[in-house]
Amino acid sequence: MLDFRIATFLKLCETRSYTVTAQMLHITQPSVTQHIKYLQKKYRCTLFTYEGKALRLTPEGEYLRRQAVAMTKTSSKVLEDLHRMTEKRRPLRFGCTKAYGETMVPQVLGKMMNQDEDLEVSFCIENTKTLLEMLEGGKLDFIMVDKNFAKPEFGCVDVTKDAFCAWACPELAETLGNVTLKKLFREKLIVREEGSGSRLLLDRVLDNRNCDIDDFYAHMECNAPSIIRELVASGVGVTFGYASCTESENVVKINVTDLNEKREICFFYLKNNMYPDGFHQFFENFTKRWKETFAK
Repeated sequence: MLDFRIATFLKLCETRSYTVTAQMLHITQPSVTQHIKYLQKKYRCTLFTYEGKALRLTPEGEYLRRQAVAMTKTSSKVLEDLHRMTEKRRPLRFGCTKAYGETMVPQVLGKMMNQDEDLEVSFCIENTKTLLEMLEGGKLDFIMVDKNFAKPEFGCVDVTKDAFCAWACPELAETLGNVTLKKLFREKLIVREEGSGSRLLLDRVLDNRNCDIDDFYAHMECNAPSIIRELVASGVGVTFGYASCTESENVVKINVTDLNEKREICFFYLKNNMYPDGFHQFFENFTKRWKETFAK
């Protein structure tokens, strides 16, 4: 839907080379030059300049780049929406964090799909940073993440509340007893990768105390919550995570006297999405099944 010359412009912004841009777009180098000249004439400004041999964006060029990226995302979303409107069935594209997506959400989705044979869901599990990018890029209809990551352009529907705690195997937790967060620095930390919700929350908790994960005796990163739970259960070290999808017979809460994090888990969707009514019916059914499944 966008002018094809915008695609050339964005590729040139990425490569900073007329030759490489032409090769990647399978057009001639003079064509790349003509596309850029056309845009500069249309917008009455210079988009690129040379500093020595390096091709640089002008302030006007950088502004156009930001706007073009946003327009490209919107254009892709419009095309997807129009395509979905012509289909009889419209699968709901649902994204969820790994912590909940590998443990609790499948139980709820299973009940919903058993009770509604017409329900179609495309389910994606990723870390929070990736989910937010996919939602904003129009690749997902809604995501289930910590409410802490809300943005003005997101609609929000609450699902549940959860505690964010420190965890260890029963033997280590008993040995530690009542401890402050800083006392845990003597232990090995097993932590999620950067971009995950639990990692972002832990970083904030530590930053509020002028600390970071390097203050622990040692730490390792892992992008699989199930593996982290296994390592913690075997006594390798401690971790931090949401209570409802971390606690088990072999992974128990450490009583950290100065850590009391209560979190809200919710659905985010873009407010300007064209299917909010269908989403809210799903949200209502999902939260109902959630409460039925995990009521204590």
